[in-house]
Amino acid sequence: MPSDALDLSWMHQALRRADDALHRSDPNPRVGCVLVKDGLAIGEGATQAPGHAHAEVEALRDARERGLDARGATAYVTLEPCSHFGRTPPCVDALIGAGVARVVAAMEDPYPLVAGRGFAALRSAGIVVDIGPLAEAARELNVGFVSRMTRGRPWVRMKLAASLDGQSALANGRSQWITGPEARLDGHRWRARASALLTGIGTVREDDPRLDVRDVDTPRQPWRVLVDSRFEVSTDARLVRNVVEGRRLLVVGAVDDRERRAALAGAGCETLVLSNGTGKVDLVALIDELARRVVN
Repeated sequence: MPSDALDLSWMHQALRRADDALHRSDPNPRVGCVLVKDGLAIGEGATQAPGHAHAEVEALRDARERGLDARGATAYVTLEPCSHFGRTPPCVDALIGAGVARVVAAMEDPYPLVAGRGFAALRSAGIVVDIGPLAEAARELNVGFVSRMTRGRPWVRMKLAASLDGQSALANGRSQWITGPEARLDGHRWRARASALLTGIGTVREDDPRLDVRDVDTPRQPWRVLVDSRFEVSTDARLVRNVVEGRRLLVVGAVDDRERRAALAGAGCETLVLSNGTGKVDLVALIDELARRVVN
């Protein structure tokens, strides 16, 4: 097989490993790594929860546990290896220390503290670096992270259930769903990928939703955000009641009603006032605020 085709094949494998981080690594990017030597995968890994090992370190650990030596191997990684001390040491140091000969990365890390510095450190250590295979797939896997790093805003998706003639409920308004089980499960899969789930007070009044992930195996529940201009949500709403189960809730209003905010705080909610000057929540300011709170 030509070398370009081999690189694509192994990068596909690295992307499959990155999928393992889909519900776990947030707000860090989902990254996968495969170490290849003599035509065989000798170690594989995916980024763990924040504060734990990144994909490259996991792959090197996997190789060691198999009793295999990474010296002279090629590391296929879906994102540029980090070159800074964050919650964990730089991955470039681990790769250099392990003696890998080549690194193939799908894309450059847009995080300003990395952004090409990882590649430069690897090259300075004499490691061959190639960039680009399956870059679009790697970017799509981390579209929220890339958006936050490059635009200063999260990537926003809308979930909307509508009939072919543009309706979202029966004419009498009594329908709970117009979708089937498969569509609802798909919606929860997208929820599980999200850093935060956002809804408005109208939905809470009508549907009393939990706004959490169900029927999908995930170690992490997204943060929940409620746009509620006058802080009218009842502390008996399911959205508020399950805060005690570790489901974080941020209620964002426009009118600083301190009594209502105190009641919500007593129920375990966080409140925030972001007014656009007309009695409504400033949604642009809210999106910017979520980015500051590392929501992808």
